[in-house]
Amino acid sequence: MSAWTREAVEALGPTTNVPTVAAIFGVNPETVYAAIRRNEWTATRVLHLGRTIKLPTLDVIRLLYAPEAEVSAPVTAVPAPCHHAENMQVTDSKPHSQCGCSPAHSVPFQPLRRVT
Repeated sequence: MSAWTREAVEALGPTTNVPTVAAIFGVNPETVYAAIRRNEWTATRVLHLGRTIKLPTLDVIRLLYAPEAEVSAPVTAVPAPCHHAENMQVTDSKPHSQCGCSPAHSVPFQPLRRVT
């Protein structure tokens, strides 16, 4: 078992795969896959990208180095939850708490046309 340093984990990039996270935690990868399947994996967020499972390395760093969990460079593991340009059905009247957008930036909902 090799020792994983903080620098080595940061060098993995924004996300990594299950076998790598299992190696960092010193467990069998099948144990991690089974916990994810049973929705019992709480150590990190789980990103399902088709059939691929990715885990944010920032979550691993925060778990292992809790008091000093700030990463030297900002790492964005997942895109922001608000995508007004792609989602034409955003009509909230209040700003979103995480992205700070407001209805002035959103496009009004266009009802579907009935085909007769």
